[in-house]
Amino acid sequence: MLFPKHRAYATVDTAAVAANFCLLRQHARQYDPTLRTIAVVKADAYGHGAPLVIPALQGAGCDFFAVATPDEGLEARRLAPGADILVLGYTPPDRIPELVACGITQTVFSTPYARAVAAAVPKGERLAVHIKIDGGMCRQGFAPTEVAAVHAVLGLSGLRVTGLYTHFPVADSDPFATLQGWRQVYALYDRLPQKSLLLHGAATAAMLQCPDTLQGGARPGLGLYGLSPVATSLPLRPALRLWAPVVQIREVPAGTPVGYGGDFVTKRRSRIGLLPIGYADGLRRALGALPLTLHTESGRFSTPIVGRICMDHTMIDLTDTPAGIGDPVLIFDDICRVARLLGTIPYEVLTSISRRVTRQKLTPDKEDV
Repeated sequence: MLFPKHRAYATVDTAAVAANFCLLRQHARQYDPTLRTIAVVKADAYGHGAPLVIPALQGAGCDFFAVATPDEGLEARRLAPGADILVLGYTPPDRIPELVACGITQTVFSTPYARAVAAAVPKGERLAVHIKIDGGMCRQGFAPTEVAAVHAVLGLSGLRVTGLYTHFPVADSDPFATLQGWRQVYALYDRLPQKSLLLHGAATAAMLQCPDTLQGGARPGLGLYGLSPVATSLPLRPALRLWAPVVQIREVPAGTPVGYGGDFVTKRRSRIGLLPIGYADGLRRALGALPLTLHTESGRFSTPIVGRICMDHTMIDLTDTPAGIGDPVLIFDDICRVARLLGTIPYEVLTSISRRVTRQKLTPDKEDV
């Protein structure tokens, strides 16, 4: 009996990621032929695995990546030595020298933070920064009316301001409000003396339904991975499938309780399979009604979850199937469906897939691994 070499694993179609990037870049450049497409690969490339995704995007011509944390920035630098890398989120000032040494660009979002970042730059060095303007979320950034404060950042010693950007809160639902927000940011930009800054605001939703925001740069995130927050005619291809192999099969009589609390009790003699995946891997407890798909040499079979999903394991009903040890079970590939079942958004589903789930590049000649 041959046991599988992996427990929970995700197959990632890097060719799909690359194709999605090209589609989005081509779409955006209809409106600005010189536009720079900044691939958002934060949160381990939205759960797809940065070590797989970043090289694939580089191969498709991407030369600019956005991340959320300094550690993600350092990982991106190792994977993409010659690319531009922007940290969108907060970096503690004592880590600024690492960014300077690695040529990573940092976001500054307030006067106190900009001053702290500038003070942390080693003497004689300069750190590239982008200035963040709050797009209406009351989250991170200068207000669009703070022209003087933004102008002052341009003069801080130790900083080299190379960009200015925003993020839209209702790009998926209110194009008019999004365009108004963009005009406010552009008005601020227009009043600055430095006209060489890279201006960017559009993430996937704005890229697809607010084309007037496609100036300077754009930051596709979810769309890179084949999902769209808005209706689109672009043939984006989802890139991730989550799997786990059968590692145990038990024959049990009718009346056998399964799982914590004994909530499920077999009604007949059953074959109960064990999958080494649980809620700590990203298969949330609330997905107990999600039908899984067993893949065998003789076909595919729907296999319901039985009992409560555990932290590290899940039990499934393999009765009336030819399942054997090592057979792969598809946990999910329709991320939007899973999000609807959970009452959440696809972003959360993808980024909830933990690091202990092995990411594997999908090869063209092999769908199941």
